[in-house]
Amino acid sequence: MQDIVGNLHLHTIASDGTGTYDEVASAAARAGLDFIMYTDHNTWTDGVEGWYYDPDTGRDILRLMGQEVNDPNLEPEHNHLLCHFVSSDLNGVAADPQKLIDTAMARGGLCFLAHPLERPGYDRASQIYPWLSWEVAGYTGIELWNAMSDTKWNLRTFPRALLGAYLPQRGLSAPFPEALAKWDELLATGQKVVAIGNSDAHAMSFSWGPLTRTVYPYEHLFRAVNTHLLLADSLAFEVDQARLQIYNALQLGHCFVSYDLIVSPKGFTFTGRSGSEQAIMGDTLSLQSEAVLRVASPYPARLRLLKDGQLLMETTGQELEWQTVEPGVYRVEAYRQFWGQQRGWVFTNPIYVVKQ
Repeated sequence: MQDIVGNLHLHTIASDGTGTYDEVASAAARAGLDFIMYTDHNTWTDGVEGWYYDPDTGRDILRLMGQEVNDPNLEPEHNHLLCHFVSSDLNGVAADPQKLIDTAMARGGLCFLAHPLERPGYDRASQIYPWLSWEVAGYTGIELWNAMSDTKWNLRTFPRALLGAYLPQRGLSAPFPEALAKWDELLATGQKVVAIGNSDAHAMSFSWGPLTRTVYPYEHLFRAVNTHLLLADSLAFEVDQARLQIYNALQLGHCFVSYDLIVSPKGFTFTGRSGSEQAIMGDTLSLQSEAVLRVASPYPARLRLLKDGQLLMETTGQELEWQTVEPGVYRVEAYRQFWGQQRGWVFTNPIYVVKQ
């Protein structure tokens, strides 16, 4: 499988970010990303999609267009939805979350509940924008790890905020436990819920008296929380074909969430086998006599295998193997030490083991 990495939630000057489309793409190229998805608030722009050549690095990066949609008449403005691969503006249905999801999906898009569970931060970051309309159905998945939601919680006091502004490596830890629990709860209903992780980059500048600093610039965030996609073939250079490859991988859950700044997780695999059938993360595996689940990591980590949200096995190293005769939803978490703290590194989408 080919492992490509991208970011599916970011903002430009078209809404409340500080970089132009080209500046953001250049920062992503410098960070080593393969693709990005523009998701400005309630904004959709035509004519931006395609390959961008970055002269500073000599790299090409694929730019795709989506939008983050919410009802601006709500106070606070909760229920933010990431609408990927849409080809027109969706603001006309923003007030009805279910209609918004249905419309986006009917137009060939994919939908992810953005930063569904948040915690308050310091000062201007104290406002939270969680997802509240959990009765909705038909969406693709959830944003399991949002870098800025995590950051604003970790920098929730003035000393923490000041330290984090100059040592941004301290600002990220892992998806919130309540987000992981909510994901497991949704998976327990029998629906497939694809997890992604993103930067939610804005690159805003803040001032404290005489001090002014851009906190968490684009390039730094694009080196941090991302989504890795597993493709059967190399990413095509023809735009429509490459777009379809990314669409299919996301729709199927052939992907994992990672904190790339710790160390590159490329090569991390979670696979299953039962009889002659094989599966990767996101797949359904038909249980025959037994199933064998394997994890292989490019670097040592604390590896955790969970079934239906409950821990089955934990080990430290680069490999984990588990044999089972039980159907269930199996997923993997990996943690590593970074800047004096054990932090989340990899969170895979599940393998769904079912009876024949």
